[in-house]
Amino acid sequence: MLSNSKFNPEISINSGQMFLWEKHKNTWYGIYGDHVLKFSFKNNEVIFYSTPGFDNWENFIFRLDDNIHNIFSNFSNDTFLLKLVKKYNGLRLLRQDPHQCMISFACSSNTNISMIRIMLKNLSMKFGTKKEIDNQIFFTFPSMKNLYNASINELCSCSVGYRAKAIKSIAEKIVSGQLTTDELNRCKYDEARALLTSIYGIGNKIADCILLFSLEKTEAFPIDVWMGRAIVMYYKKLIDSRNVTFMNENKKLSNNQYSVLSEIMRKHFGKYGGYAQQYLYYHIRNIKNKKW
Repeated sequence: MLSNSKFNPEISINSGQMFLWEKHKNTWYGIYGDHVLKFSFKNNEVIFYSTPGFDNWENFIFRLDDNIHNIFSNFSNDTFLLKLVKKYNGLRLLRQDPHQCMISFACSSNTNISMIRIMLKNLSMKFGTKKEIDNQIFFTFPSMKNLYNASINELCSCSVGYRAKAIKSIAEKIVSGQLTTDELNRCKYDEARALLTSIYGIGNKIADCILLFSLEKTEAFPIDVWMGRAIVMYYKKLIDSRNVTFMNENKKLSNNQYSVLSEIMRKHFGKYGGYAQQYLYYHIRNIKNKKW
């Protein structure tokens, strides 16, 4: 085990990025593919516990290999964002298991974080592997093969509703080898997003979440209704200066509107725009007192 106080894992796992974390007393347990991760708090320090087969997992998942100071220096001309970085000190992007990330955000379509957690937990209980840690029962995230072999009715029994078809479609592409994470990692951002959005159930926003949180595309800038509100609230001048007048903070963007707005924000923030997006997203939900 080791301690690290240079970042805040608790707000990072409760920021709409990963959904299968739960707290028991002063300890957090998280599902990451086949692994059950664990960290706790003791004397104002964070203690990370080793996980068999996943050495130094905290360095990988919390992106401690990123040069965070260099990343934030890219935002030196955006005084508002720098205020958010200071206000939410310790918030980090998370590096996720790509397959789990794909299914997680496929389940995020038209719902809230609480419901996403329920869906993913149900899928894990039905199709994952049971593990006992600290006298508590957990279920690992199901393999793509298990999800592919499941019937639509079996998937629907996990409260995923119409998303069952998307889950099945994603699993089929992975199991058949038509889509691989190696290929997505090698591709540039635009090509990788095109590959993902060609799959049933993956639109622009879901693709950007997958690219940002699991495929090293840190320039990706996911835009949902909350991000639309943040952009209108804090970057209206930027949008207006590009003669973009279609923004309505309460309506879903069309594919073309999404692409135009995403490009504007990615150009504004640069290759680490995903970090900027996460701070904006965390902020806009916090000031509206939304639950994580």
